[in-house]
Amino acid sequence: MSEKIAFVGAGIATSYTLIPFLESLSTKKMDKKIELFIIDKSQDFYKGMPYGNRSGKSVLLIQDLKNFITEPHRTHFKNWLNANIDTLSEEFMKNGGQYATQWVEKNSPLYKKDQWDDLYIPRFFFGKYIDEEVRKRLDTLVASNKVSITYVQKETVGIKKNDDKFHIAFEDATAIETDKVILSIGSLPYKKLYNDTIKNNNTALYIKEPYGVGMEENMNQITNFIKNRKKQGLKTKIAVLGANASGLEMIYKICDKLPIKEYDTTFKTLSSHGVMPDGTFDAEKAKQFKAKHLQSLAEADNLSASEIAEAAHKDIDEAEKIGLGAATTVGIISKGFGALLPKLSKEELLNFACFHGNQIGRRQRCAGNHYLSVVEELTNLKRFEHLKGRFVGLTENQDGLSMKYKTGESSDSKESSENFNIVINCLGSVNLTADDLSPFLKSLVNEGLCRPNPSKIGFHVDENMQASKNLFIAGPLLAGNQIEDKIFWHLEHCARIIWSSSVLSKKLMTSI
Repeated sequence: MSEKIAFVGAGIATSYTLIPFLESLSTKKMDKKIELFIIDKSQDFYKGMPYGNRSGKSVLLIQDLKNFITEPHRTHFKNWLNANIDTLSEEFMKNGGQYATQWVEKNSPLYKKDQWDDLYIPRFFFGKYIDEEVRKRLDTLVASNKVSITYVQKETVGIKKNDDKFHIAFEDATAIETDKVILSIGSLPYKKLYNDTIKNNNTALYIKEPYGVGMEENMNQITNFIKNRKKQGLKTKIAVLGANASGLEMIYKICDKLPIKEYDTTFKTLSSHGVMPDGTFDAEKAKQFKAKHLQSLAEADNLSASEIAEAAHKDIDEAEKIGLGAATTVGIISKGFGALLPKLSKEELLNFACFHGNQIGRRQRCAGNHYLSVVEELTNLKRFEHLKGRFVGLTENQDGLSMKYKTGESSDSKESSENFNIVINCLGSVNLTADDLSPFLKSLVNEGLCRPNPSKIGFHVDENMQASKNLFIAGPLLAGNQIEDKIFWHLEHCARIIWSSSVLSKKLMTSI
């Protein structure tokens, strides 16, 4: 007798569900064998897109290590880094450009003294670590015959349920049957902004998403395009749609591959808030700044989610008026509204998670100065500009791609357009009600296996983290839910994924 469990998607939510689950299995007397099926369309098993090959080996964490991963995991990871750093740093420099070499030269005096916490480390370091952590636990249990493991590198196109069994179908018309499914596919697919075929490959290049075909493949396309234009004496204008982590990474990587002073490239980013992420923490101003509007609600009863959100936005407005960025205020604002959330009813807590948390977060984006210093250098050379507006559309013309966007408030908006040679889509993901949602996700809803919650970016789950019986949700698709005593408006943060996945592992163990 055996229990068949399929993980659809093999990123870090799967890894951090498996680690405690496998540890529990190793100490529990089982009357049946566990058959695990790990399914992913890529080769990045256990690493996922951010920490695997699709992101490449020369991009860094968007947070410093102390804010990236919680204890006791951080100490364990640092011990692994200390044991492997020589090989890791060599691999990093081999795959990176000038910035990779500079990173090692600048930070090696720190990490050689075990001073990791304030560093923005290369992301693939973590991918290698987590892969090892999962596989060594699996190897032990497979050797003891408690677990079997089957890897399926195929794209999942549908899941159906018949007689309490899940029928998982793949793009090559094959299928498997399992007793349980953990849906752990990461973030929702990127928005599709331009579907036409480029007619003139010398004047126009469109990158539909940063990581889909892989960061390095995208970089090869971009660098070859820019180099070819330089040979012809042509400048290259680049538009990056979205002022977020992936947008910053694309600018950083292009300038890493093609040094700023050697290539005549100009950059513009477009975002609705018109604010770039912030990386400068001002310790003195942090002591002086108070979230006064949030503090004013401290004695109030019967608060609503919208009242807390309104106060948070007012405090952010106050910070922006005095030139204080998110790197300084994010902790203060978060602590301010975090102290008020326990005053909310369960319904209002979910309203905050579904409708307000992400809106506040979009105004409180932070990034490391390794990325922002590149933007600063481009700005000083008058080769970078940030546009505040909303994307409307793209059309190809003889000079490249004409981008239309709207500026101003919706009631008084003005449409503008500008030509670019390269346009990179980093505008983010579709939601679960979008017309261009993937057929796989649509089928989950149509089959009645999953139901979008009001956030439209996550599926509703019950107290056991099930979208329906024996179909569990892990990772970003948990957005808009309350899990135990915590609410989640997004789960892109590694610490949140670790915590929610540890809870899921217990739920899964109990269900066997």
